[in-house]
Amino acid sequence: FALNAWWEALEFELPPLPAGATAGWLRIIDTARDPPGDLCEPEHAEGVIGRVHRVEARSVVVLFAPLR
Repeated sequence: FALNAWWEALEFELPPLPAGATAGWLRIIDTARDPPGDLCEPEHAEGVIGRVHRVEARSVVVLFAPLR
């Protein structure tokens, strides 16, 4: 979870993937996006690229890493 209560966007450093992860981080919730793109099932989630993730002002992002 990344929660940004600030009035400007912030970049959050991503933690290492958990042991047994079958893919990289997937963004399943991003409250800064318009519906229906703000919430999706893991099988339809966009992958996150890089070691940091930008979280827009006053929003929440939830990332998910599928395990085997």
